[in-house]
Amino acid sequence: MSENSRGARRVDQSMAGVAHRILGDHVTPELRTRMRQLPMRLRGSGLAATYAFVLSKADARGNELEKAYHRLAERVAAHVADRGLLTGAGRRTDPQRFLAALADADVHDYARISVEVEALSVWLSRLAEALCAESDDASTEGGDSGGPA
Repeated sequence: MSENSRGARRVDQSMAGVAHRILGDHVTPELRTRMRQLPMRLRGSGLAATYAFVLSKADARGNELEKAYHRLAERVAAHVADRGLLTGAGRRTDPQRFLAALADADVHDYARISVEVEALSVWLSRLAEALCAESDDASTEGGDSGGPA
């Protein structure tokens, strides 16, 4: 392996990492369901409307689902800012400013960001499924499954 390829990361590796930071290690069935719906919500309603929905459900001090929405809103805004996808937004932006910047974005920026966030939403859906299945399996492996012996 060459020296240059060691530091290179695939785009999907980055997306998987962002998705894991949003979801954490434990995914409830309700959160899994919401993350499964996210790609279709983006395709059907568009990025700005979907992001506004996420913000409406986000609460850093709420239940686990509300905290997950809060992390989602923050990480999406940070990811887009870090990648420099939103012209004029700078490297750091909070979720409220990000939503306002989306409203003012030109068509090219908006399209680039939409593709990026949709790719992230697919990873969130996949990872939520995997993490919820793991937690479901772990809970049944350790105890009585209720089935015949």
